[in-house]
Amino acid sequence: MKNTYKIMLSLMLILALIGPVAGAEGVAVPAETQARLMEQYGLDAPALPLWDWSSMDVGGSGISSGMLFVYRMMLNPLGVMLQEILYIL
Repeated sequence: MKNTYKIMLSLMLILALIGPVAGAEGVAVPAETQARLMEQYGLDAPALPLWDWSSMDVGGSGISSGMLFVYRMMLNPLGVMLQEILYIL
């Protein structure tokens, strides 16, 4: 019975990791609507970000890192999920 709970918890965490990201592309507000809302509510223009994240390498990319993650999940799913949770915190 304990293994069933471990498997279900692992699957739920995997699905949470591969789920859609909030604010993904294609959900942006059109420029006219944004300008109208800013004028209507007296908002200021958004501040520019301090960091330009588009030019930084923040992790592994490509098929090799994905396959490595899958192999690690097959060998020790709870260990990998615990590591991911601790990394997020």
